[in-house]
Amino acid sequence: MSAPQQRDQVSRLAKHNPDAALVIARKISEPWFQAQALSHVARHTKNNPLAIAQEARVAAQSCDDAYKSIAVRAWEIAALAERQETKAACTAFVTAVKQSDTITPMSSRSEALILLLQSAIHIGTQEMSRAAKALITVANSDSHWRCQRAVKNAVAIIAKADADSARKLAITITDEKVRTACEQSIRAGGMDARPFFW
Repeated sequence: MSAPQQRDQVSRLAKHNPDAALVIARKISEPWFQAQALSHVARHTKNNPLAIAQEARVAAQSCDDAYKSIAVRAWEIAALAERQETKAACTAFVTAVKQSDTITPMSSRSEALILLLQSAIHIGTQEMSRAAKALITVANSDSHWRCQRAVKNAVAIIAKADADSARKLAITITDEKVRTACEQSIRAGGMDARPFFW
């Protein structure tokens, strides 16, 4: 069974038998998929989610590049936030956003930041705005389409929760087309963040 298949097996099993899912997750050889699988277990375990989230963090650190190591932490953060482990989720989130400065190219950094932003949906608008500001800084200095898409999505996701915060972010975008697209998405009511667990 491949690592993605093992991850998918864990995600299905964790909802009903998190202990069995944990055994499988610990055997996954590829760090990206192991971190995701362990995060699924942390989300559903009847025991201590913090300990399993720590295992997910260690797996993430074993990834072979900065993008993977930081982006995959979104699942760990989302799991902690959904379990109301808000302090731990916030600490992990702030650390990951700071570490995103090490990701190159900028387009990959923007992809990691939009995942992190979405992982913070259950933490709060302030944390989401922290990631959005980092995204806007990236997009204001790099016109790559992935950077621009990430900013538009970030503002739209925040707009769904807090239109005023989204408007304050939008006015800091220097590219007129991107800013206009963001303003349109705010007026339209924004968009939902992606689910990490289902």
